[in-house]
Amino acid sequence: MCLIVRRTLGSRDMARLSVEDMLSSFQTGRFFITVLWYLIVHLRPDIVDEQNRVQSVPAQDLLYEYDYVIIGGGSAGSVLANRLSENKSRTVLLLEAGPDEVVISDVPLTYPLIQRSFMNWEYKTEPSSTHCLAMKNHQCRIPQGKVLGGSSVLNAMMYVRGNRRDYDSWAALGNTGWDYQSVLPYFKVSEDIRSKDLFDSPYHQKGGYLTVEHFKYIPPIINHLVNSSEELGYKIHDSNGDNQTGFTYTYGTLRDGLRCSTAKAFLRPVSKRKNLHVSLDSLVEKILVKKDGATKVAHGVQFQRDAKRYVVHAKREVILSAGAIQSPKLLMLSGIGPRDYLEEMKIPVVHHAPGVGQNLQDHVGTGITYTIDPPPDTPEPSEFTVRLFESVTLGALQEMIVNNSGLLYTTSISSAHAFINTKYANKTSDYPDIQLVFSGSSHAYESGIILSRSEDIELNVTTELYKNILNHHTFEIYPILLRPRSRGHIELKTTDPAENPKIFINYFNDPYDLQVLVEGMKFVEKMSRTHALRKLNAQPNPNLMPGCSRYNGSSDEYRACFARYLSATFYHPTGTCKMGPISDNQAVVDARLRVHGIARLRVVDASIMPHIVSGNTNAPVIMIAEKAADMIKEDSAA
Repeated sequence: MCLIVRRTLGSRDMARLSVEDMLSSFQTGRFFITVLWYLIVHLRPDIVDEQNRVQSVPAQDLLYEYDYVIIGGGSAGSVLANRLSENKSRTVLLLEAGPDEVVISDVPLTYPLIQRSFMNWEYKTEPSSTHCLAMKNHQCRIPQGKVLGGSSVLNAMMYVRGNRRDYDSWAALGNTGWDYQSVLPYFKVSEDIRSKDLFDSPYHQKGGYLTVEHFKYIPPIINHLVNSSEELGYKIHDSNGDNQTGFTYTYGTLRDGLRCSTAKAFLRPVSKRKNLHVSLDSLVEKILVKKDGATKVAHGVQFQRDAKRYVVHAKREVILSAGAIQSPKLLMLSGIGPRDYLEEMKIPVVHHAPGVGQNLQDHVGTGITYTIDPPPDTPEPSEFTVRLFESVTLGALQEMIVNNSGLLYTTSISSAHAFINTKYANKTSDYPDIQLVFSGSSHAYESGIILSRSEDIELNVTTELYKNILNHHTFEIYPILLRPRSRGHIELKTTDPAENPKIFINYFNDPYDLQVLVEGMKFVEKMSRTHALRKLNAQPNPNLMPGCSRYNGSSDEYRACFARYLSATFYHPTGTCKMGPISDNQAVVDARLRVHGIARLRVVDASIMPHIVSGNTNAPVIMIAEKAADMIKEDSAA
């Protein structure tokens, strides 16, 4: 291994050479990625997994008709393609706009680097005067996966199910079968729990396609953050179990420490099925709908691949699993949406569905930075926190490639988190209103500032905010609003299917959301004063946010201003094809996820959530697809 690295890097002092030294003459991160890719390809065939990788069906082998055509190969589509192709007599086509996942994405520490890669749709929100004020043009980026496996390839790998009351509230809206007791089996059926502490838990299960385990490497600072829990009155436990409230070391969608995307979990094991075709780099333009008497019926899909246009037909169903941004976009391009808006866009109206693109919800938070001093007895002070490039020495690369361990098996964010109550929450009902995500890293170091540019944070903001703490050990805590009252919506920019839509995210439109988030920020400050963090001399960032310096830095006005400037999405857009009974004119699909008014068309992804879940959305989307697959099979048999 060392010989390969020497040939790749040259003959400088290998033992002391850090990636930061190498980056001086390379674009940020590119050299690190190149070296890591080279080492994986040559020394880790288990990651390359060439024999099981999904192959895109040659265009000439596409069938005229399939039983099921699934649009979107993300977290939901991958599950559906697996489950619906279990019946060998049913043919399934999975259409994915992006390519296969790359080997680099398997390594947890690369999580921040792949956010701006070709595997991302590169969505931006519309300019705002109330949020994302520190970003260029006041626009937030909303990363979403344009890749086989979807956002499960780009996300922070957190396996979080949400709160039981979320699902009971869905059922209370008239969505029969979506209460917590009904959906719990669908969480479990996917799962292959690898953490021994949960082997006997009634909330978990072994043997499913999706492996779930703790991160293999935990930065030492994270242990101190978690250990503050008792002093704050919270327990350390499984937040996916009997109670959500408390602190936890994150359970992740991981396999032997590496990312386990839904493509790896659900598609690679069945990639040889002859009745399952996967077409990559295939951009769907619209869903084809015809009239059969008085009934409107979805019968096919039109898509582009290799600059050519194709049409495939669906004998049984078209299933839309393109995500909360693309799914409403495709429905509107197909003439399904608010009548007045479609006419304004000069799209022939196929079906008036006023809720399409409405009800957009997302988890918003902000990042709070602290400086610390590692304890004097720390064996490797440089590894106490994570400085993305600076911490990755050649020794760390070797540890990962040869010994299957070490720093690259963590993320810069998310190896632990907590669900806590502010003064606005009912503490007796286990329904916390803030999630805290702990980061062993921060933007307050040189390559962190460079990474903040990739998030489109204005350089003058990061320079002022972190100017005198770049050489300190730092960490960040992100308080996240779990149940926003604000609602946004999706619109088309043009009728070009290749054009990203307009996203009106509308963070903080309801003032209550900002009030709750401010209380979450105050809890973080309280946390920093615990004995566990005082031992590290935890100190808040002494610099004020440019644009907020007119306020006292310890005031609620300053905290609110800070959140409006450094508004952070947690990549959880939901709700834009709302599930509900036909009596709800904003509902797009019924409780069996069938589009109201269109036969043989379903939506199966995060867009169907009537209310966003209280936590990360990837595990709930996988559950939704598992449940949908059973419903589709039942309806087909009937």
